[in-house]
Order: sequence, then C-alpha cells, then structure tokens
Amino acid sequence: MTVISSISSLPPLAVARIAATQPAAGTTTESTAALSSPASIVTLHQDNKTIDAQTYTSRGVIAEPDAPLAWEYTQPDKVSFRMGGNFASASASSRFRGLGETLLLQLAQSNQNISQSVIRSSTGRALEPAALAAAQARIHSGVADNSINLTLKTASGKTVEITLSSQDNALAVQAQVQGGDLSEEELAALGAMAEGFESTIQGLTAVPPQLKLDALAQFDTDVFSSVDLTTRFKLDDDSTQSFELHADANQRQVRMSGAAGDFDMSVDLKNAAILGDSNQKAKALASYLRQIEAARDRGDGDQNLLSMFESAFKTVHSSYPQSRAASGPQPPTAIKLTDTDRSVLTGLADFSATVTEKTVDGNPARPGEFDSFKYGLSQSTQSKGQDQLNRKVVQNQQSHLTAQYHKPLYAGQTLELTADPQSQNYQYYQIDDQASSTSSIGYVKGKLVEASVTQSASQSTRISKYVMGNLEEDNVTPVSSSKTQNLLGLLQQALQEDKLAKPGRGTSYGFAAIQDKVMLVGSPMEIKG
Repeated sequence: MTVISSISSLPPLAVARIAATQPAAGTTTESTAALSSPASIVTLHQDNKTIDAQTYTSRGVIAEPDAPLAWEYTQPDKVSFRMGGNFASASASSRFRGLGETLLLQLAQSNQNISQSVIRSSTGRALEPAALAAAQARIHSGVADNSINLTLKTASGKTVEITLSSQDNALAVQAQVQGGDLSEEELAALGAMAEGFESTIQGLTAVPPQLKLDALAQFDTDVFSSVDLTTRFKLDDDSTQSFELHADANQRQVRMSGAAGDFDMSVDLKNAAILGDSNQKAKALASYLRQIEAARDRGDGDQNLLSMFESAFKTVHSSYPQSRAASGPQPPTAIKLTDTDRSVLTGLADFSATVTEKTVDGNPARPGEFDSFKYGLSQSTQSKGQDQLNRKVVQNQQSHLTAQYHKPLYAGQTLELTADPQSQNYQYYQIDDQASSTSSIGYVKGKLVEASVTQSASQSTRISKYVMGNLEEDNVTPVSSSKTQNLLGLLQQALQEDKLAKPGRGTSYGFAAIQDKVMLVGSPMEIKG
C-alpha cells in the first residue's frame, strides 16, 4: 500500500495523477471511512495552469485564487480524483458530474465504507483543526445548499446510504453500509445501478431539469426491498428545487417542487390482479399521457413542468417491479381475475397524480387576476364478493383541471400587461373541467350478469375580454356529456370467439376493443361522438 503522508505542495490534478497509478483494489479499500480519523490535514495549492479555472465557486462567486484546500483523507482513490477535478466547477451539474457513478462503483468494488470531503478556506488561510472539523461535520450533515441522498434497503435487511453534498467552499461524499457486509449479488446489483444513478443526477441538475428515473424505479426486488432518493438544489434565484422518489414492491411515490411548481404522484402495486398484459398497459399509458397533454394545452400549462410530470408518470407505470418470490402460488382463497374481467379495466395499477403551477399575479392593474394551473388524475379499483363465483369488480378513473391565464387579443401579439391602460388589451381565461369513467363487471354463481361503463365529462370556459382596461365581453360556456354503455353483449361475443378460436390463434380481438371503450375521456364532445 502506498500512503501519501504529506502532499501539501501538490495541486488536485497531481493527486489525480497519483490516483491513476495505484492498484484499484488496494487504494479503494484504504480510502474508506473505516479509518477512525483523518490521516492528516492536507493543503493543496493550485497549479498555475489551472488558476483561471478555479477563480469561481460553485455558485459563481469570485474566490480567492490562493485559498488552500483541505482534504478529509489523503488516499488518492477514484472518488477523490473525481472530486478534485470537479471542485472548481461553477454549477451543481458540473460539481456532481460523474461523482455518483464513481462513488457507487467504488463501494461495489471495495465493499468498504467511504467518506471524503474537500473544503476551501474562505479567509485565504489554512483552517485551524477545530474549524476544519466543524466544517467537515457541517458538510456531511445534509444541510448543504446542494445535496443528494440515496438509500437502498436490501432484501436481506442491510441498508446502503449514499450522500453527496456541495456548497460554495465545500464538496463531500459518503457511502455507508449498515447491517453487515454486502453479498456478491448485492454488490453486483449496486454496481449495475451506478450508471442509472448518474443519469438521474445529471437530469435533475440540468437546466431545465429532466427526470431520468428508470434505473432507480425499475429495480430487482429480489435484491433490494426499497429505493429512496431525495435531492435538494439551490438555484441561481435562491429558490430551492427538491425531489423525492420512493419505490418498493408495493408502491411508488414521486414528488418534486421547484420554481415553476410542484407535482406529487403515487402508485399502488399491491393489487397485482388488476394488471393487464404489456399491450393493454401500453395502450392505457398512452391514453393517460394524451389526457395530460390535452389538459396542458387547454389550461396553458408550463411546458417544462408538464413534461417532467409526464415523464414521471410514464416511469412509474412503464415497468412494474417483478420478483421471483412474488410469482409463486397464490392463497387458494384469493379471488382471481380473468382476462374477461381485465378487459373492462385499464390494465394499469391504481394511482393518484397531481401537478400544480406556482400561482402568480398575472395583471398589475387587476390584482385579483391570477395565472394558475392545477391538474389531478387518479384511478381506483375495488373487488367485492364472497368467492370466485360471486364477485364484482369496479374501477373508477377521474380527472380535474382548473386554470387561469391571460392571452393577447389576437394571435401573434406579445402580451406585456402593466398599470398603463394602453397595455390592458387581453383575454382572461378561467377553466374548470372534470371527467370520470366507471367500469364494472359482476358474476352470480359463476355466470356473467353485468358489464358496463359510464363516462362523463364537463368543461366550463369563461373568457373575459378587455380593451384599454375596459371589460368588453364576459362569456361563460359550459359543456357536458355523459353516457352509459352495456358491455355484456360484447363480452359474451368475445368469449364465444375465444371458444371457437383454433389453437395458436390467440385471444379474441373483442377483449382488446372493449378496453378502448372504458378509458377516461376528458372532452364532452368526444363522448357525444
């Protein structure tokens, strides 16, 4: 093992070069937090070639070029190498670039805890030991301006805690395992998640942010029992962007809050009996995404916020977690759903999802005229019955949109509302829409006796037209429609086709056609049509 006990004259890039020459297994193990205390306090001065690159802090504030850097540990491992290269960066995206992936891979390869921090003195002088210890504790405490926390619980009962923290003068990481050493299978799964973790970080720190959650949301439930990710980033306008993801075999939850607005969604995976095949789920997902897009258009929703909402919605529904243990035999008393039952359902897991834009004063001359957008979407399913022969399944889908916004009188004009009456030429929209779809199927003594769907939708549009600040028109247009369809005949026909089908022909197209009739429809005119 090579130990560097005094490298105060070396710049960060020199430490990186040393790291590249060390054997991976030895240096990785020795770089961990298994050490009871720092080997030494190391002061690293800047290379003349990199002074310009290190002129700014992570928030873009001018820093003292010769301010010393203090490292928590001196071992030149890959994590420290990455931190040294990123520390001069001026954005959270660049500060964290590659660091999450490197940290997970080093933990997966070494199976040893990791702790490292690098701190720049704001006074231009080296920090005293007490001040340095306090600064290290503070950056590791999770109260930094920018933080990322990933918690993985294994099926065997262990907990993996991954943290990355950054603020103007400090950058820190930790990887801690509690409950015993990780198995080879767990280490392999951890390493396989590294690239996806990095993609998630880069998406969340992008401007505007993007959601790339597939690798974290779609995990192997035979290795991990749950995944939790929380992030917090301080933006240039001093606002805070926060994000939360929770995923386990029974549920998924995603929450995000930022300058544009918030969204919150949860998926209930406990009722696996209602899930359809891949084709049915794909059709239902596409239908719901069309509903979200139609709501965005009608309510003049923020494009970036709604794009993230759609991305999160697609991720939590695209690939439900699979477990080899869950594929075993079910209790003999459990009521099972057939393909016939599922044909009147969406095929997706039950969920609730809401997105809300930040409400703002849209007109200085009229303080009561706000710009706002809120859209909610949900699905719930109930199974009732004494036994397999006497059962009823009811599924309800709902949506609700409320929005207010200002538009110019004519397309192509730029709207710049001020207190000046000359600017007060606009239309003010107030939207209130609701929709629902309720489908049901029932059996008595094993005989299909009921199958129906009821769809309804209402839209209320109020448009107030102002010219030179004077109200010229104020119109409210309500539209609503509702209809109930008896699906019993269609189902019986589909069942008959299945009985007559030749081997290998597959399931009747009748079942697939019925699903199109039960999906939520947000437009009254479409229901009438």
